[in-house]
Amino acid sequence: MAAELNGPRLEPRAGKARQLVVFLHGYGADGNDLIDIGRAWQGLLPQAAFVSPHAPEPCAQAPVGRQWFPLTFRDPNERWTGVNRAAPILSAFLDAELKRRNLPPSALALVGFSQGTMLALHVGLRRAVAPAAMRAATSPENCSCSASTRSSLDAKYR
Repeated sequence: MAAELNGPRLEPRAGKARQLVVFLHGYGADGNDLIDIGRAWQGLLPQAAFVSPHAPEPCAQAPVGRQWFPLTFRDPNERWTGVNRAAPILSAFLDAELKRRNLPPSALALVGFSQGTMLALHVGLRRAVAPAAMRAATSPENCSCSASTRSSLDAKYR
C-alpha cells in the first residue's frame, strides 16, 4: 500500500510552530472530522500546528469515508495485520510533517480516535523518540474486555 497522506491543517495562532499535534480519525471518517478539535485547542496551544490526515484507503463500509485498514471481522488477526501495514505510511507522514516545520521528534503529539487510536499507539510507542503526548479515545464498546470492565470504564469516563 503505497500512499501519501494529506488532510486539513491549521497554522499556529502565535508565530512559528513549536509543537505539532496530529489527529488520527476513526474508521469511516476522514481528517475533516477531527480538525475542529485543533481550532478549539488553539487558545490552549497557540504555538502548535495541527494536522488531521485522511487515512490512505477509501472505506469499504462508508463510501465517503476513509480507513487506515479494512475491518471485515472475519480474520482475528486483521487489526494486527492492518496496523502493521498502515504504520510505515503514517510514520513517513509524521517524519515529513516534522521536517517541513523544522521540529524535533519530541515536539510531536498524537491524538487518535477509534481506528486512529490503534495507529497512534502502534506507531507512537515504536518511534525512536517518543511523542511528547499521546491521547487515545475510543468507546468502551470497542475495547476487547469483559462486559463488567466495559461497564466500569463507561461509568468512570463518560
